[in-house]
This record gives sequence, structure tokens and C-alpha cells, in this order.
Amino acid sequence: MFRNLMYLAVSLFLFASCSKSEVIRLTVASEEADCVGVAPQKCLLVKKEGQKDWENLYNGIDGFIFEDGNEYVLEVREEKIDNPPADAPSVKYVLVNEISKTAKTSEGLPAKAEAPVTQTFQVIVASQQADCTGVAPQKCFLVKKDGQKDWEFWYSGIEGFSYEAGNEYVLEIKEEKIDNPPADGSSVKYILVKEISKIKKISENLPKPKK
Repeated sequence: MFRNLMYLAVSLFLFASCSKSEVIRLTVASEEADCVGVAPQKCLLVKKEGQKDWENLYNGIDGFIFEDGNEYVLEVREEKIDNPPADAPSVKYVLVNEISKTAKTSEGLPAKAEAPVTQTFQVIVASQQADCTGVAPQKCFLVKKDGQKDWEFWYSGIEGFSYEAGNEYVLEIKEEKIDNPPADGSSVKYILVKEISKIKKISENLPKPKK
């Protein structure tokens, strides 16, 4: 009786273990893709049998060494993970057999994201700041772009620039587009490229403070 119960328990355990994994065939593309899991990373691009479009494989394939410029056909074991962390996949893939490795550029790869649009230009920063109101009352730089006659408020600041009142600056700065900015935020940001000059002086024709 005890032996029968033990046999039944082992059989159930083996059945449960087997039911959590299966061997499938994957095609792996000849190049990886930029992707974001917990953090920005590189993902394999894969297709299961009969699948039309490439998809990102975030957790890789245990035992598989990828070499860029080759398209692979693999047999892998897909194993279910019990109680995975909230930010982790619920399955993992383990290499069973490398069926083929072909030097080629895979077809139909997803388009790569375009690099952020950037523009570099010069500005003059006045020797004093001005009271202004963005989301809330604040201090703004007063600036002029190339060829500009009048000073204008600069609400968003300049990353990497250390301002000292009483000095007029000429700066080269970079403008970068921000994807999906908040409703009350700017759609661009400005980054210091180079401080061309810093002169101790009082800037001319500054706007008069509002009373």
C-alpha cells in the first residue's frame, strides 16, 4: 500500500513538472533590438513557428551564445516560472539544440527608433535674472539668440550651466526634444555644450522689473 502511494506521488510530481515545460522551435534574428525591461537593455528578436512578426525576448535563452550577423533556428525548452517577481517574465527559455546558424541579415526586422532630434546654437545670457511665472513664480534667465535684439525669458534653465549674477555669458547649447512631456512641462530641454565667454558687466537694455 505504502509503495503504491509513493509511486502515485512520484508520478504526480513528474507529471506536474513535465506539464510546466515544453520544447518549441524559435528563429532568432541576425541582430538584437534596443528594449526596456526593468532598465534599457538589448533583446533578442525571435519568432515561434508560424509566427509572422519578430518579437522581443527580454530574458534571453540559457545556454545560447548569440553572434551578431547570424540567423538561428533553435530548439528550446520553455519552462513556466512559479510566482515570478512582478517585473520579471513568467517563463524562461533553455537551449536544447541549435538546428542551424546562417550568416545573413534577417528580413522584416522592426524599424529602429530614430535618435532624438538635436540642434546646437549660441545664446547670450544676461548678467541678472528676472522674476517670471511658469507653473509657479520663479527666476528666469534673460537670453538672446543669434541676431536677436530684445531679451526674452528662459523658463527651462540650461543643464550643466552654473550661473553667477553680475556676469554676461555667451554659451553654445544643445536643444533636445522630449518625448511625451508632462502636460505642464516643456517639450524640449537645453544642455550646455561650451561656455564661450564670461564677462563681468551689467548687461544693457534689460527689461524693467514689473511693479
